[in-house]
Amino acid sequence: MKNWVVILVSIILLILDNSLMPFLAIRGAFPSLLFIFAISYSLVKGGTEAVIVGAFSGILQDIFFYNGMGINSLSNLLLCVLAAFVGENIFKNKRLIPVLTMFIVSIIKVGVVYIFIKVNGNDINIRMALLSSVYNAIVLFFGYNFVLKLCDKEYKKSSWRFR
Repeated sequence: MKNWVVILVSIILLILDNSLMPFLAIRGAFPSLLFIFAISYSLVKGGTEAVIVGAFSGILQDIFFYNGMGINSLSNLLLCVLAAFVGENIFKNKRLIPVLTMFIVSIIKVGVVYIFIKVNGNDINIRMALLSSVYNAIVLFFGYNFVLKLCDKEYKKSSWRFR
């Protein structure tokens, strides 16, 4: 996929994250569409593209994260690389492993951000952050096919030939 499409989708998702998603909050928790896209894109594409989308999505998130510049860049980068590693060993057209990966990766990110914020003397609502991890996994369940189509790979096609 062309890099400009990924950049455009990332910027649109960032805008939706900061404008629309707070209105869809459940008990104060809402999903991060940009993070979901970055992880699912990394699962499908892997490798170098995971590093690029991880770093770019983290930088975009850091623009709006006033308590710790750089924490999203670093955590998204590392978690996208982890997702790419997981993505190398799964069937791309199945949703179960990507959804579980999203949930686990979201919990790891919550932990990293929580530790970083605690070290800086601030506090976050950990229950709300963990609820966001569940919300991320649910949104990925419904949005994973979008990423597969966006990546335009042959992962969704089954090549059954009866002669």
